[in-house]
Amino acid sequence: MFIKKFDPHKFIDREFEQELFEELLQFKDQARILAIRDAGGMGKTQLLHKFQYRCRVVKPSTPVSLVALDQLPDSSPLALVQEIEKDLAARLNFPTFAHYETARRACDFTTIRGAIDLRYADLHDAEVKMAGVMTIIEHAETVSGAAPPTFTPEQQAMAQTLCVQAFLADLSRHCQEQRVVIMLDAYETCDPALRQWLLDHLLDRYCFNIDRRPPQLVVVIAGREIPEFEYLWPSEDCQAVVKSVRTLSQWTTNHVEECLRVHGFSYTQRQLKLFCDMVEQGLSPSQVVDAMRTILLPLRPGR
Repeated sequence: MFIKKFDPHKFIDREFEQELFEELLQFKDQARILAIRDAGGMGKTQLLHKFQYRCRVVKPSTPVSLVALDQLPDSSPLALVQEIEKDLAARLNFPTFAHYETARRACDFTTIRGAIDLRYADLHDAEVKMAGVMTIIEHAETVSGAAPPTFTPEQQAMAQTLCVQAFLADLSRHCQEQRVVIMLDAYETCDPALRQWLLDHLLDRYCFNIDRRPPQLVVVIAGREIPEFEYLWPSEDCQAVVKSVRTLSQWTTNHVEECLRVHGFSYTQRQLKLFCDMVEQGLSPSQVVDAMRTILLPLRPGR
């Protein structure tokens, strides 16, 4: 998916959506998720870039990650976690994740196996699930007499699970003291297995579990589809935790005029009406801007 470079000076409208985001960042209630749904080309990705820009420039700045789910190298939870960690690493450190990710890349199963004694609360579930795998792996090593030079599929699965859980443990630690924003775009492209992991782990444990979730984590999900929250959690929990935008707000004449101005276009009132009619007919903002570029000439310097 090709994303045009974001220019905050050419961002138009979305006041309502930006207000919702600001409310989330204040942590005045139980809401931790902002879900944004609309058709393609309506400006969801640009809105997320606006949120990202806001997090970076408004003081105190907020560590933020924006990941396009359709651009991951693979559909594993680890691939997603790696992208999030890249975005956040400039502001936050993830020592537990780095330790086990280094071991995983080096096929150092001794270190991975030693994680059974790791005392992060968020790793307990992973340890229980990995216990059975450990038995199989240890039996295989006893028979062969030596560890293989590369991970077996079982070892690789265990190492990846451990790295993901280690990252979430580090993230949870940071979110005890400062707010962190994770934004996921193109949710509709998400692989079913990764989608299930997002629902079961990131959203359920780190957003909906009010008693145990990290207090200052905000998650934004955008796409042509968004999770069917009401089918997965009680309605009262959804109302408390999720702020939803089912359709982005439509441009008005003032927004069209502002768009013409920030792009430096010279236009007549007749042309202004033409672009407003396009908006009324349901064309996306990106299509209207493309039409402006085709029909109009930019103002010359000094005019």
